[in-house]
Amino acid sequence: MIRIILFSSIFLISFNINAQGILSTVGGKIYLGLSTGVSFPLSSFADDNPQDQRSGYAKTGYIVEINGGVRLLNLFEISVAGFRNSNSTNVTNLVNSIAATIPGVEFTRESGSWEIYGFLGGIGISFPLPEKFITDVRILGGYQNVSSPEITMVGDHQDTYIKIEGQTISGPVYLGSASLRYPLSESIYLGFGFQYIASSGNFEDVKTTTSIDGEITESIISYSRQMDAWGLNVTLKFFILK
Repeated sequence: MIRIILFSSIFLISFNINAQGILSTVGGKIYLGLSTGVSFPLSSFADDNPQDQRSGYAKTGYIVEINGGVRLLNLFEISVAGFRNSNSTNVTNLVNSIAATIPGVEFTRESGSWEIYGFLGGIGISFPLPEKFITDVRILGGYQNVSSPEITMVGDHQDTYIKIEGQTISGPVYLGSASLRYPLSESIYLGFGFQYIASSGNFEDVKTTTSIDGEITESIISYSRQMDAWGLNVTLKFFILK
């Protein structure tokens, strides 16, 4: 709810800006864009507390987005975007916690990355600033696929290992962004921006397989996890219809 209020406030403030002649100063009617930057995980997504099943152990990663839009009014546009967000993991605390329950065994570990792909649509607004700068604000919602990392620990005893399976789920995702751009030419703009991605998901029946000297046991858990992240990115915007 706080996120909705925040982005709605940004939207309403921008709405009150005079739209007189804005179309000729913000670029054009139809555009394609590309952005890439750094992704910073938040909340339980970034936690590394092994006592909390919601911990995601996510580290700083990267996000790539392809987007486009059609301006229907002087002020508003319909925007669409597809993105990939990738975050590696740091499971040191988890491995140490598990290893402490199995004395006399040294473990090596491998952990994958969080891989998130999504498609969104929504509305955007643009308005000119002094010195040819332009501000863009978007509020988007859509659907995403999330693949959680598989975590494997291998002990120095024969047939001793622990494997936590990864899982792929789908669900809604929301994105709010604000950016500042400057014209490199009549149709090409370079910019820098901030974005916030909010989502959550339920991971059902996640299996952990434990083998101690060949004696295998399995356990299954289910949990809900926030997968929020914010990003800083560089953007390129190409207007194909003025």
